[in-house]
Amino acid sequence: MVQIIPAILSTTEADYDRDISRYSGSRAFQDGWVHIDFMDNVFVPNKSIDAGSSAKYPISLHKEAHIMVAHPKEWIDGLISANFERIIFHVEAEDDKNECIDYIKGKGVQAGLAINNATPIAKLEPFLGKTDMVLIMSVVPGFQGQPFIPESLDRIKKLVQMRTNGNFSFKIGIDGAVKDTNAKEIADSGADFITIGSYLLKGDIDENLETVWEKING
Repeated sequence: MVQIIPAILSTTEADYDRDISRYSGSRAFQDGWVHIDFMDNVFVPNKSIDAGSSAKYPISLHKEAHIMVAHPKEWIDGLISANFERIIFHVEAEDDKNECIDYIKGKGVQAGLAINNATPIAKLEPFLGKTDMVLIMSVVPGFQGQPFIPESLDRIKKLVQMRTNGNFSFKIGIDGAVKDTNAKEIADSGADFITIGSYLLKGDIDENLETVWEKING
């Protein structure tokens, strides 16, 4: 069964506090994960709160960081100090990917790689034996509310095939413009987890999530 993880992309502490409080108060996400986006205004043309800001608002949810930054090494220790249990950085980042993965996992934290739609899937191959997860970007990263990129479905299927052929164990996720109208085809493509932000936060979170599950299971 595919896992749904609520997502937050906040440019101010006030926005973060509002959204994380809504997820924490929902019935569905009492003891699950939350996917929190971070941006440096270099790798993507937008800037978010930082790890220290997120630490000001303790929650019971398990925290997963998606860092859309040019230099992930500069973020890792701060995220670990803020009790993040997963750190996903981009294969397009400038820092050495193997060093970042090894450092994160050496701290007892799960390490993942995200990949933009314009980047060939083959760029992930050197790291598939050691990464805990791969996150397919189904939008251009940096802003919420963008259109879903349909080619992302084929990229999920390709990764599933690569995982099988290589006898790897990494999880496959997708991030960007996921909603009730495309969740089923994403799940059917082989994704292990789906992050959803804008769709859940527009209205009642639990009702919106129930609609997504109805589509997936329908």
